[in-house]
Amino acid sequence: MRPAEDRSTRTWRQLLAHPLSKAARESAAAWLARMPSGTQPLWVGRGAPSDVPKANPAQVAHWLGREADAIVFEAPWPLPADALAIVGGLLRGGGVLLLLVGTPGTGAFGRRWTKALRQAPVQWVGEDILEWPGPSATGNATWSWTQDQRRGLQALKQLAPGECGALIADRGRGKSTLLGEWIAEQRDAGAKVLVTAPNAGAVRALFRQLERHPGAPVPFCAPDQLETLATPPDTLVIDEAAALPVDRLVRLARHARRLVLSTTTGGFEGSGQGFRLRALPALQRSGFRVREIGLAQPVRWASDDPLEAWLDSLFLMRAESRTPAPQALQFDWLCGHELACDERRLEDLAGLLADAHYRTRPSDLARWLEDARVHLMLLTGTHDNTLFGVALAQEEGGLTPQLAEAVWAGERRPQGHFLPCTLAARGEFELASRTWWRIQRLAVHPAWQGRGLGSRLLRAVEERAAHCGVPLVGTSFGLQSALVRFWAQAGWQPVRVGERPDPASGEVSVILAKAMAQDIVTAVDAASASFARDWRDTGAEYLGDPTGRRRQALEAMLPPNGASPAANHAHDIEEVRAFAQRQRPLEWALPALLRQLEAAPPVDPEGRLLAASLAAPVDWTWLARELGVSGRRGVTRRLRRAARAWLEARGL
Repeated sequence: MRPAEDRSTRTWRQLLAHPLSKAARESAAAWLARMPSGTQPLWVGRGAPSDVPKANPAQVAHWLGREADAIVFEAPWPLPADALAIVGGLLRGGGVLLLLVGTPGTGAFGRRWTKALRQAPVQWVGEDILEWPGPSATGNATWSWTQDQRRGLQALKQLAPGECGALIADRGRGKSTLLGEWIAEQRDAGAKVLVTAPNAGAVRALFRQLERHPGAPVPFCAPDQLETLATPPDTLVIDEAAALPVDRLVRLARHARRLVLSTTTGGFEGSGQGFRLRALPALQRSGFRVREIGLAQPVRWASDDPLEAWLDSLFLMRAESRTPAPQALQFDWLCGHELACDERRLEDLAGLLADAHYRTRPSDLARWLEDARVHLMLLTGTHDNTLFGVALAQEEGGLTPQLAEAVWAGERRPQGHFLPCTLAARGEFELASRTWWRIQRLAVHPAWQGRGLGSRLLRAVEERAAHCGVPLVGTSFGLQSALVRFWAQAGWQPVRVGERPDPASGEVSVILAKAMAQDIVTAVDAASASFARDWRDTGAEYLGDPTGRRRQALEAMLPPNGASPAANHAHDIEEVRAFAQRQRPLEWALPALLRQLEAAPPVDPEGRLLAASLAAPVDWTWLARELGVSGRRGVTRRLRRAARAWLEARGL
């Protein structure tokens, strides 16, 4: 398919609402059954008829890249906000979204949702489904290119070696289709093109467009695999590039002579202006000449579509921050329901977090407004109240001894207790029993970064926590050198590094802590020293750090070798026993297992099997093949059995 003239029939979409009930589900099913042939329906929720395509709210992201003409969306309370935002991008022009609305909550976001349901374009419908409007167009209409897409295609064709084309747009603007078309032309001209993205699901629509043009396959390569390639491609395409940390993006870019980036800057998957403000200048500094290519005109619906505007307003998906002018500064400490009363400040907050490259989802906004355990520290101007920076902290309660032990054994994982569970998993039960504040966001307006405002915000949160009697503060983020150095300078200590990279960022996470109460300082020091010992034994192998910079930054935070406690034999045996007889994950028990196998090399067959199988990082695919079992679960079952036999052979 080659570019054709624009269609003039891109139309508005309709939004219907009806109270949620069993009878309402039956009426919605009957409404869908009346749709004309060719209509593509979708039901999001648990009440779908057997003959209608359906998705659970948590799985609706798997539908990205597909389209529907009529969508029934069950909207109980709590509202599945992320799923609703995704659904807004699946509905074609002329389509209808029917909300089956449960009783909203009475909190700040519940009130926001109730207010939105009273606004245009929401049309409340009654019991008579004959009066419910249906789609005005179906997927049988001929698709065509927008003027934006044609201009974008021409701009990509003009890219020379050493140049980077940055394709930037909101959702639904046809970026993936444009990329698929351009890649097909490059492939047919003999260019070696390689595609990467944070995950393979992000490029489904791109490859679907590519399949319209038969030819040699274009490979997809995961980011970590790309960094090991011996021969770089002529052209590297990175889709959803804003989801990758800037330093990783630059490393990937160095593997190609010519670079094309595509990213969403607004909506549920976007990261706002942070991509322009941080990633593109970094690529220019690394030697690329950057050309920005914008797409503004929607592909599947009208430019002034009321449903898109309604969702954007509800979830602040296009919020923009204001650039502060020089002035004196002050700190404001508030909670979500206070923030909800000031729409301008709420928009500033959402815009600032987008500018700072945070991926803020609709569910985040709902949680900030609803959860009384969320605390916000705002750094504002005294003259005009403009937002310079924000820190957002989530209170997390401690675990009971019984629950902490069950977490350590791999048998429980309670939600809403990330830091206590992290420390319990390492056997730091005293720290796991305490209340924490977890700093989830720390952002400064891009125009004012590099002037110490982030450090001022961090100190203000620490002082507030101490004043409120909170004994511990912690945080977690993708391990990047600059971030590690920032927190290290503030006196924070590492207590754990994740075993697997985050699927979006490609980075392993580091968890840091700091004591706010004097009686807990020793426990934090001990936890960091214990982590340092295990890190030096096995942890560094998980990092996947070809330059060594992240490892150096992290190890600069660690206590010296002599400060780490010697391994405790009895504790190591308990770790091994918990792996063998309970559900403790292999990665958690691996340092203890390797120490014990080295200290007392096994002579029994099962012990030798265990020793021969284990190394850091764990290669599950190789182990499954060597052990003759299927997948990760099969490997785990076989190694648990070997560990039990080894313990019995030692009389333990």
